[in-house]
Amino acid sequence: MSVFAVMFAAACTNGGVKDKVPTIKETLTYYDLDSNTALVVSDPISYDVVTKCYIHGDDGWDSLRVANTNTLAVANAIFQAVYKGRLTAIDYFSEQPMSIEQVKEIEKNNPRETIGKIMFTERWYFSENTLQFSKKVESVTLGYEIIDSLDGELHGFKPAFMVNLNEAKQ
Repeated sequence: MSVFAVMFAAACTNGGVKDKVPTIKETLTYYDLDSNTALVVSDPISYDVVTKCYIHGDDGWDSLRVANTNTLAVANAIFQAVYKGRLTAIDYFSEQPMSIEQVKEIEKNNPRETIGKIMFTERWYFSENTLQFSKKVESVTLGYEIIDSLDGELHGFKPAFMVNLNEAKQ
């Protein structure tokens, strides 16, 4: 046997010591969701959704994917909940609570109609029994458009504020 064959065999067998490889069931976390045990897929996950089409003259896929999205209705509901004290606006960068006056100042400088992005923070679950995904939205961040005043083009988004839906008050 060549030296290389011995080295390869030793490397593959880990010197004869067999480490216990955990099974998938041992490495996963489960959650009781609606009386079913569901696999926790994300704990949590955050992602952005651009809720408007910003391609001028687009009548294709980009405009179709957001055609049934009512961002203004969501923004109205969240702003009203904040103003009524049912939700607390949280500064996205400092993670500190914001006053209603601060929220009103943001809205004065950025009309609700200019909200074009929503960031969701969610927990995702998958039921092996029913083969169904479920998710729980935990927080939402509204994002305002940054439109260049010279060329009218979208340059990005800036966060207005975040709300933690788990802390909603009645």
